[in-house]
Amino acid sequence: MPLNRREFLRLAATGLCALPLGIQARIVYAGDRIELVLQAEQSNWLGDQYHPIDLWGMDQKVLRLKQNQAVEIVVKNELPEATSLHWHGLRIENAMDGVSGLTQRAINPGEEFVYRFTPQDAGTFWAHTHHNTYQQLARGLYIPMIVEESSPVSVDQDHLLVLDDWRLNKGGQLDLESLGNMHEWSHGGRMGNVLTINRQFQPRIQVSAGTRVRLRILNAANSRVMAVELPETSAWILAKDGQPLKVPVVLQGSLILAPAERYDLIVDIPAEWKGEVPIYEVSTEQRFAGAYWYVSASNALIGRSPPTRLPSNPMPQLSKKKPSQSIQLKMEGGAMGGLRKAVYQTQSMEVRELIQHKQIWALNGVANLPDKPLLSAKTGDLIEIEIINNTRWPHGMHLHGHHFQADSARYIEGLWHDTLLMEQGEKTVISFQAEEPGKWLLHCHMIEHQAAGMVTWFEVTT
Repeated sequence: MPLNRREFLRLAATGLCALPLGIQARIVYAGDRIELVLQAEQSNWLGDQYHPIDLWGMDQKVLRLKQNQAVEIVVKNELPEATSLHWHGLRIENAMDGVSGLTQRAINPGEEFVYRFTPQDAGTFWAHTHHNTYQQLARGLYIPMIVEESSPVSVDQDHLLVLDDWRLNKGGQLDLESLGNMHEWSHGGRMGNVLTINRQFQPRIQVSAGTRVRLRILNAANSRVMAVELPETSAWILAKDGQPLKVPVVLQGSLILAPAERYDLIVDIPAEWKGEVPIYEVSTEQRFAGAYWYVSASNALIGRSPPTRLPSNPMPQLSKKKPSQSIQLKMEGGAMGGLRKAVYQTQSMEVRELIQHKQIWALNGVANLPDKPLLSAKTGDLIEIEIINNTRWPHGMHLHGHHFQADSARYIEGLWHDTLLMEQGEKTVISFQAEEPGKWLLHCHMIEHQAAGMVTWFEVTT
C-alpha cells in the first residue's frame, strides 16, 4: 500500500531539523574527459530514526559543461540492470543520443560506454535513463545538466530547482510493486505521493535579500504535470528547454511544467525578506511548500532594471523556409479513449489483445515503435507535424535531437521546445529543421504512456 502525503509529512516532521540549508550539490566542470558512475544510493527523507530509502542515482549531483567545448563522458554502470543515458535536449550526433535498441546497445552491469559530443547550445538540460525508463526513472536515474554560456550571465546566484514525485509504500520505501500497473498506464501515468526538490524534502535555498537569482526549474517526474508558484517576487522567464527567449517575459501566476520541461527564470529577492519564504507546488488541490528560500541580510543593490536576454543559441530560421513535408500525427487510446485496434509489432490487434501486451496508446494507429519511420527527411528540410490529441489525457510530447516551434496558444509565442504539453482534444502544429542524420524518437514523456505505446521515430539522411 502506498504512503499518503499526510502520513509522510507526519513521519518527516521529526527529521526536518537535520536537513541542510542550501542545496548541497557537488558540481563538476567537464574538461576533455570525466567519469559518471551509475550506482545505488540512499536518501533520508524520513529522518535518521527511519530506514533510508533505496534509490538509483549517480556519483555526481549536477553536470556543468561548456558551450562549444568537446567532452567525453565515461558512463560506468554499477547497477544490477542494463541501462543507457539520453542527453535530453542536446542537439548532438545520433549515435550519442542514448536510446537503447535504437542508437546504441544497452550498457550492461559492470560495463561502460563513452559518450562523446560538443554541446552547441547553452542552457538547462538533463540526462536520464532511456532503458526500461518507466522503472529506472521512478528509481531516480537522472542528473540535471547545465551548459554554461560562453560569457557569464550577470546574476548574483545560480540555483537549480529539480522537481520530482516519488511513490513510497507504507514501509517508507519506493513502491516497486506498483511499477507496471496497467490502470495507471492507461490513465494519467504514475503519480507519486512525495515531492522532493533537488532530491531533498523541503530544502532551504540560501539567498541574500535584494539579490538577483537565476533559477533553473526542471520537472523530472515520471508523469505528473507540476506547477510552481513564487509568491511576492518579481520574476521573468529567460529560457524554455534551454533556448533563450528573444525578450524576457514577466512570470504571471504559476509556472506549469510537463514532465521533462525546463524553464530558466530571473528572480529578484525582495530587500525586505528575511528567514524562510516558501516556494509552492500547486498542481493539486493542496498548496504545498516544496522548498524554502532561506534569506539572509545583504547590502546588495535594489531597484534593478528588468533583465536583459540571454545570448542566442545557433537556431535555424524557420520562417525563411517552406516546409518540405507536412504530416499529421493522431494520438489515440488510453482510458475512455475509444481505441478499438492498432498495429503492434506489425500485427493488427484488438484492444483486449493489445492490453495483454501492455499496450493501450497509439500514434497513427500504431502502438509502440513501428517498423517504418513516421517520416524520412534530409538534413536541412523543414518539417511540419500537426499533432492531434484524440485522448482524454494530457501528454508531454518530446522530440529527440531537435528543438521545434509550435502554434500552441498555451505558450509564449516564438518559444523553442524539445517537450510540449498538450491537453485533451488539443491540436498543435510543430515545426523543426531536420538536423543530424540518424533515427530519432518522438514520444510522450509521461513515461508510462511511452511504455504503453505512445512512441514513434523518424529518420534524417544526408
